[in-house]
Amino acid sequence: MYQGIDSIPLAYTNHYAMKDWYDEYNGDNGTALTDTITTDLFLLDFTRSYVNNYNGVRHDSGDPYEWGEKIIAHYKKFGVDPKTKLLLFSDSLDFDRAQKLYDYFREKAKVSFGIGTFVSNDTCAEALNIVIKLQYVNGRPVAKLSDTPGKAMCRDEEYLEYLKRSVAFRINREK
Repeated sequence: MYQGIDSIPLAYTNHYAMKDWYDEYNGDNGTALTDTITTDLFLLDFTRSYVNNYNGVRHDSGDPYEWGEKIIAHYKKFGVDPKTKLLLFSDSLDFDRAQKLYDYFREKAKVSFGIGTFVSNDTCAEALNIVIKLQYVNGRPVAKLSDTPGKAMCRDEEYLEYLKRSVAFRINREK
């Protein structure tokens, strides 16, 4: 939604969204979604203050093991024990995949799961895989730029490419 606000530079929408969320809930902020416009960009904005005040983060795209290790390293960079923070996995899970993730991360962090589609459709029929996302805000296109390239969502290809370039520019400049 923040992509549709004229005064916010595209590659800083995570920053402003987290700041407003943080201010609204006075630091009792729950779980942050990392892949609205890539986890790498999210981590540039996930500062010590946010690391300390969010209970954890949610995985929704990309390789879950790579993501988990990246998040754990980020916590350690700020001197935070990852065992005090939640890794919430929610991308394409079933019980077997969740068990494997739990076994891998259980000694490294708190681990939880959102097994939505599988739990709501545990039949032999293929799940519908319906996701509702904003397409336009204030007449401007907006996009989800996830960690899985095929999960990027936007009806305006030109805007999506511009967003990708904006994100890449900031990541390359600030890393």
